[in-house]
Amino acid sequence: MTQYFIDELKRRYQEKKIIPFIGAGLSIPFQLKPWPELINELKEQLLKESFWEVIDFDLESKNYQEAIEAIKKYGHIDDQPIQEKISKDYSLRKADLNRAIDNNYVDLKKDNFKIYLTTNYDRLLDDYMQGINGFKSLTEYTSNVQRLFDNDKEKYLFHIHGCVSDPDSIVISSQKYDEVYSTPNFDKLMSAFSSNYSFLFLGFSFDDDFVKTLVKNHKNFFKGTHYMITNSDSIDSRKKDSLSKEYGIRVIEYNIENSSHVDEIRKLLNEITEESSDVKSEKKDAIDYPAVGIDELLTKGITYEDNLFYRKLRLADIGEDLRDISKYFYIAAEKFIRKSQKLGLPKEFIDGILAEVFMTYKEKYSQIYYREGKSSEELLMVIHENLGQINIDRLVNESNKPTGSENKGFIHVLADDREKDIWWGSERL
Repeated sequence: MTQYFIDELKRRYQEKKIIPFIGAGLSIPFQLKPWPELINELKEQLLKESFWEVIDFDLESKNYQEAIEAIKKYGHIDDQPIQEKISKDYSLRKADLNRAIDNNYVDLKKDNFKIYLTTNYDRLLDDYMQGINGFKSLTEYTSNVQRLFDNDKEKYLFHIHGCVSDPDSIVISSQKYDEVYSTPNFDKLMSAFSSNYSFLFLGFSFDDDFVKTLVKNHKNFFKGTHYMITNSDSIDSRKKDSLSKEYGIRVIEYNIENSSHVDEIRKLLNEITEESSDVKSEKKDAIDYPAVGIDELLTKGITYEDNLFYRKLRLADIGEDLRDISKYFYIAAEKFIRKSQKLGLPKEFIDGILAEVFMTYKEKYSQIYYREGKSSEELLMVIHENLGQINIDRLVNESNKPTGSENKGFIHVLADDREKDIWWGSERL
């Protein structure tokens, strides 16, 4: 039955009729604070200890929304302090990461996905879907609904329960849910989405009170055919039957034995969108190719002596042996960049690496050449040594990490650009 549903999804995807509906499960690789931990902290910060047992009971039953309501009631507070804490604890951005994290957000950048919905408050999805038009709520969008469907060049992301960029937009209490769900614009957009598209639920278990509230309060949005990708261990036949009969949600299961959630979801998304396994943009196996080969380094008839980077080396009286080494590093780095571009990695991926290389060069040029008065050759050797070990782990992962030689060659790629101020001494061409 799963394959039948996958084939249905393939057809719907080709018709541009699928909306990814993204839940907290897809944020797990980023280790954002889980709900039980967040609620426990709220409990301890806002309530007297005599009320903790009430909250613990709700937590054990996974009644997170009821736990929030109890915290408000016994703490004599409104939504605001809870919204502020959520905004603070879920404010992680891609730029804050100190290493590359394999995740499924990068797998959602598909041509035929035009609209995305998420119940997540964080902005990581916005960061990984670079260039997308993000809205902190459905009610924030007030233009013609049809424009969302007709504009082929644009993609749209809606945080239907609010976003950390505006704490007041965060939907957390029953009152706030009722407020948002009863807004005419919310109803109009959700009705338009459900009548024109099938939702593809990702990262949902349907155990979460907040998701249950969405589904229960808007049964009329789920009268079409919708789909959910989930781990087979997290769903039983009774829940599948309920989802199918009550909400028209067809379940596609995967198994993580000898695998992972990220890899299995990726495989299914690639199958649904019929993406070739060797064209994976910004994914775990994105740069799965060998380093530059010996034949490429020693190709006859290509000397590179007329290249700008090589002429700069000659101008600074860099010895022939070091010029040759630099040439080989340049070839390796240039191949890495070309292959990365061919595989569809975003320009920002390479720009981030080159920026780190440029800053290392500037630091060493100032230190070695100007302040210590050492030669251009000494400067070049120090640069190569430092770039071979440059820390760019937060920009890449193990599968798309350039080699030490490629790292050393990036400085010569920059030097080959007339717009970049890369020199090995005081002389200028």
